[in-house]
Amino acid sequence: MAFEHVKLRTFDGQEYGPVSMQELIRWHAEGRVPHWATVIDVHTGERRPVRDFPALVIPPPPLSNTPAATSPTQQHAINHLIPTGNSSSLVAYYCGIFGVIPCLSPVLGPIALLFGISGLSVAKKINVGRTHSLVGIIAGSLEILLSIAILIAIIVVEINE
Repeated sequence: MAFEHVKLRTFDGQEYGPVSMQELIRWHAEGRVPHWATVIDVHTGERRPVRDFPALVIPPPPLSNTPAATSPTQQHAINHLIPTGNSSSLVAYYCGIFGVIPCLSPVLGPIALLFGISGLSVAKKINVGRTHSLVGIIAGSLEILLSIAILIAIIVVEINE
């Protein structure tokens, strides 16, 4: 019978085996058989793609002891880098950053300040987003002051003309 003992050849030319077809199916269940690999019959030398074997095409079941894609520690670090749990602090941060563009300062400065204050109160509860909120508050305040200074300078110039 064909394909009782086989070798597995990967795209880069590496060969694994010879092993029984049952062992190859176990490898597939462990996620060790690439879908683009080739199965070679040890006795006849016949080559067939993995997709020709129904037992190797079905996605393997998830392993019970497989760790999650990101560990809780990684999620915690990511959430401090980008505080997805505190949207007010994100809005404050981005409004504060983009408010540096002079024509946007009068609009984004107050938004950054208000959302920064809101984000700071949320950050006290959930301990995420404090830095982003502070950036929004500081940048928003500076943008408001700059907008007021520019407005005063325009008024003074108009009065003196």
